[in-house]
Amino acid sequence: MRVRRATEFDELLLYQQRWDELAGDCAFRTWTWLNTWWKHYGLDTNRNHHTPNSWQLYVLLVFDDTLDRGTCSENTTSCSSSSTVQHRNPQTLLGILPCYLDFWPSRGKLLRLLGDGEVCSEHLDLLCHKDSSDVVATAVADYLVAHASDWDVLVASTMDSTGSNFESLTTLLGKQHAWVRQSTGLTTWSIRLPDSWEAYLAMQSKSHRKQLRQLTSRVLETDRTVWKVVQTLSEFDTAWEYFIDLHQRRRESLGEPGCFASPQWANFHRDVAKQLLESGKLRLSTLSLDGRVIAAEYHFVGQDAVYVYQGGLDPERADDEPGRLSMIRCIQQAIAEGRKEFDLLRGDEPYKPHWRAEPRTTMNVEIVSPRALARWRSYSWNGLRWAGRFVQKCASLLS
Repeated sequence: MRVRRATEFDELLLYQQRWDELAGDCAFRTWTWLNTWWKHYGLDTNRNHHTPNSWQLYVLLVFDDTLDRGTCSENTTSCSSSSTVQHRNPQTLLGILPCYLDFWPSRGKLLRLLGDGEVCSEHLDLLCHKDSSDVVATAVADYLVAHASDWDVLVASTMDSTGSNFESLTTLLGKQHAWVRQSTGLTTWSIRLPDSWEAYLAMQSKSHRKQLRQLTSRVLETDRTVWKVVQTLSEFDTAWEYFIDLHQRRRESLGEPGCFASPQWANFHRDVAKQLLESGKLRLSTLSLDGRVIAAEYHFVGQDAVYVYQGGLDPERADDEPGRLSMIRCIQQAIAEGRKEFDLLRGDEPYKPHWRAEPRTTMNVEIVSPRALARWRSYSWNGLRWAGRFVQKCASLLS
């Protein structure tokens, strides 16, 4: 195996299609999502962060050198030459660790996964096919240990706790004397979809099944209701504005600022949503009742799954149950399209188990680089965090 480090997205253009093949059936791991995220977050010198330009792209590419005997760059393990690789056969690319370095004065060089932070990307991972997971994870672990001076802590949050490629990487780094800390992350929820709406109704409690049938016949199957899914860019702008307005008004009615109060969030999502629409991976929908849009949904799709990312409801029409009406139509559409999973993502909102979603545990992971300075920084940082929490607890007891 050969591992090459890329520090500019232009170096990765050759591998866009292969990237998506390795990403699997998940929009959050695709080239479109992560490349667009980097443009809006990684290259934004005005972000509210430690210092401008404090992030550096750090993407590791794992190649099968038994299929491609090309030369490798100085940032490559198992090299026989120092000349730079400009092109490789994309089919020899077996795995990708999509990361960036975040420089902190107190914590040192944090290695983070692309897409983390406020956009709440789900199911991030070491990208590779399952049949090559072991060899790819081993190659990446060996590279990170050999280049331990590049990073101090690898930080990843809300990682799938079972069956992920990143889990294998974590285990291997622990065996090579990196310090591994894991804690339970936010719960994610998902509905396993049957082959028909009637079969889905059979999964519900008797009272919920009755409510869904009544809403369908009394409201959704009448002329009062119009449900639209955006199909073209010409339809996008109007539906997008409805979605933002409903989302913001709903959150503000609850005393919250709403996600689109963040300009970076808003700009990123408008950009990525249009690209996902063009590739058929967007499900942006609106639901109108009596001529007025009362709900909107912003979802993504893969071959087998729908990812329920965000929604908006009219707070003035709560008695009409806009959320439930929109949910019915979205699940019916997912079943009609042959999707097998309706992924409600992170968060313990009460409605999720009510719709027969099942919980899944996630892990927050910190892996400290196997070198003395990184360990010293980790000791110091965690000591300061403990002291801060102790002071806060004492202050609360005395107040």
